[in-house]
Amino acid sequence: MALLEDIERCCRRLLSEQNRDASTPTYGCFDRRYWSWKLVDFPEATFQRNVYALAWMLQRMPSGDLRRQVYSQAVIAGLLYSGHIQHDDGSFDQAFPNDRSFGATAFLLDPMIASFRIVEDVLDASARQAIEACLRAAADFLCTHEETHGHIANHLAGAVWSLVQACDLFGEQRYRARALELLGRILEKQSPEGWFTEYDGADPGYQTLCVQYLAQVAGSLKHEALDKALERAVSFLSWCIHPDGTFGGEYGSRRTAVYYPGGIALLSKDNPTAATMSTFMLDSIARGSSVGLADVDMGNMAPMAGSVMLAVGTFEKSPNEPTDRVLPWQREQAEAHFPGAGFHMWANGRFYSIFGSSNGGVLKVFDRVTGRLILNDGGYIGTTPEGRQITTQVTDRSIECCVSGTSVEIETAFFELSHPMPAPLQFIVLRVLNVSLMRSIRLGNFVKALLVKLLIRRRDPVAVRLTRRVTFAPDAIRVSDRVMAKGKLALATLECGKPFVGVHMASSRYFPGFAASGQPDGKAMDVRRLAADGVADLEFEVG
Repeated sequence: MALLEDIERCCRRLLSEQNRDASTPTYGCFDRRYWSWKLVDFPEATFQRNVYALAWMLQRMPSGDLRRQVYSQAVIAGLLYSGHIQHDDGSFDQAFPNDRSFGATAFLLDPMIASFRIVEDVLDASARQAIEACLRAAADFLCTHEETHGHIANHLAGAVWSLVQACDLFGEQRYRARALELLGRILEKQSPEGWFTEYDGADPGYQTLCVQYLAQVAGSLKHEALDKALERAVSFLSWCIHPDGTFGGEYGSRRTAVYYPGGIALLSKDNPTAATMSTFMLDSIARGSSVGLADVDMGNMAPMAGSVMLAVGTFEKSPNEPTDRVLPWQREQAEAHFPGAGFHMWANGRFYSIFGSSNGGVLKVFDRVTGRLILNDGGYIGTTPEGRQITTQVTDRSIECCVSGTSVEIETAFFELSHPMPAPLQFIVLRVLNVSLMRSIRLGNFVKALLVKLLIRRRDPVAVRLTRRVTFAPDAIRVSDRVMAKGKLALATLECGKPFVGVHMASSRYFPGFAASGQPDGKAMDVRRLAADGVADLEFEVG
């Protein structure tokens, strides 16, 4: 199986990422930037969840396999080092020292518990005691703290699954009670359209990770509301699978195109739509058409590896049965509108098209026959003579989208587009705060909220508006744009028709699905006419 070979290569890479030199104080650390290159000043704790990939592989090795000792030592060292970098309150750091991240702690606890269970029979008393203390402290932190800088469904779902696992391991019912409390929040915020909230809207990529955690929870707890929520979530996600094997992308609130296969695979036994999705997307990942282990960086290596392992293990135990279901893009005629998310999909003769009204009119068009991506339009991006940028690609679910027959129309604003990058002076200021005021978790959360506002939620409107009308005919997709500017706005360029990401998101822009066939020529608006008349039009056709 190609995916199993990918996992084996991944584990080999992880053995190089981890410090396996027992004579060093960082023995067991997975952040090679820290322990080897010494280019960062703290080890990122979320890298430690890569311990589970090694534990999973260890569990599959026969007793006589000579690699067992290497893998066993690596798993134990990884678990013990996690305890060394844990704060006294049970939390872990991800973005900076004294981060005390709720999300990082949630994501670490489950893979650590799973890894602990695999090696616990070979642990000595001291190691067992240290690891159990680490796991308890992390679960306690999740019970007593909140993530305050936004509602991020996949983070909360990760905490729910970790706490369910902690309850099962330690028998502490307060962990289960907290898990049910957090689960209630997730379900309460789920849209009737089927999507879970990721910051300011729906993000298909992160929703597959959220579904994975919730599907695992559903396998451990009887929860009718959760079962129904997962059915809605799967139906919604099925429309975000593309004919070329890619998934999600620029129309999502976080612009991610990563499909985490484990949760959908778990649901395949009882959900024909999930089974059809799994068959198609696992093949896509194996072929390299969708984001896989070869594409992600260390920041997403652990969740991707764990998800692929879950899918592989699920289908090894119970192979997927063929279904008579087809994906939405495979239908000759189909359409779906999710106005709350701002997603509009059409399967119409030759084309499968996705229009993202909530992100300023982004548009993807695929050829259903060849599977080829024909248009990947991230919306408008423009530059001033001074080098400033403006864009329509800002998430705003309040944008009204008028759907009439096979046409959609929106009117939306332009916003400043910034690309903030860290600089030495900023890092000096941040580190001074990290080791002083931000030792207080309350002040640390306040700073994180400011960073989210700056990097993700910043919206500085400019006096320019776009009206975009798209008609989805069987023989061609027609786009009619009008840009209107108040006052004398000088622009050097203004174009659409290219893929780009207008928000900070580390998990976006992996190779499959983002400019995989190179950067196409953009479609230029007449900026001279716009400056002279205050209005300019652009029409083009895809077909």
